[in-house]
Amino acid sequence: MQKFRALVTGGTGFVGKYLVSLLNEKGNFEIVLLKSDIREKEAISSEIKSVKPDFLFHLAAQPFVPKAMEDPWDTEETNVKGTLNILESIHRLAQPVKMVYVSTADVYGRQDFSTLPYNENLIPNPLNPYSGSKLAAESYCRQYAAYNDKLSIVIARPFNHIGVGQRPEFVIPNFCNQIIQAELTGSDFISVGDLNPTRDFSNVKDIVNGYLILAEYGKAGEIYNLCSGKEVSIRYLVETLIHLSGKNIKCKVDPARIRSAETSRVFGDNLKMISLGWKPQISIEETLKEIYFSIKKNYL
Repeated sequence: MQKFRALVTGGTGFVGKYLVSLLNEKGNFEIVLLKSDIREKEAISSEIKSVKPDFLFHLAAQPFVPKAMEDPWDTEETNVKGTLNILESIHRLAQPVKMVYVSTADVYGRQDFSTLPYNENLIPNPLNPYSGSKLAAESYCRQYAAYNDKLSIVIARPFNHIGVGQRPEFVIPNFCNQIIQAELTGSDFISVGDLNPTRDFSNVKDIVNGYLILAEYGKAGEIYNLCSGKEVSIRYLVETLIHLSGKNIKCKVDPARIRSAETSRVFGDNLKMISLGWKPQISIEETLKEIYFSIKKNYL
């Protein structure tokens, strides 16, 4: 079996761990996790020169929107300059490299509802420093690929993805922790933001399988949505989690949890990924159940 060297940035993060596990299962990848901080240009250059990857999965990023709002400079430094450091280092290798750049569907921002479900041809309209930084990094990816015929880059735009191990500040683990704490303390409510917006949620395992398919079959220079293609309200998610608890817990709106720049409806068109042989396998209900009971174990 031919072995390919795969370099993964962000390989110890929430999504990165799932990707590394999948690559290990495949058996035909020699996996290398990038050790250097992507903001350190010389360190990145030296490490990539040493590794000489056949494939590069670029997941490392500052992904949390509230943090990006508080410190846009750090987000720019990591997501834009960090990506530029990666690209320049690969460019200098002067050898064939297939790169999957993990962007975000957040770049679509607020669109007219008539455009739903969002497809890859929509003009992006980022609404926060996080999505703005990811769109800027996409632009650099396209520029480098245009003048380096050895560098093949595909851009992934994943919509919301969740799973066991996600950081507690994200919406689903936050809800789970609040509900479980309410169970244990006898409280009858949890604090929430606006529950009316809809989003497109996938299991992280389905998403990383998509990254692998893009590495193998994605067309250079193309953008691909990774999503379920289904619209789900935040209200449905929290009510499903409360149902799993078996308790009569109410939701109390906390104005501090409401984002002023939120768009009310988001879901994606995944036909382009399906054309490559990918499709989501794990339902949102199964995913929520797995997350909820995994977190609950930590309290027992």
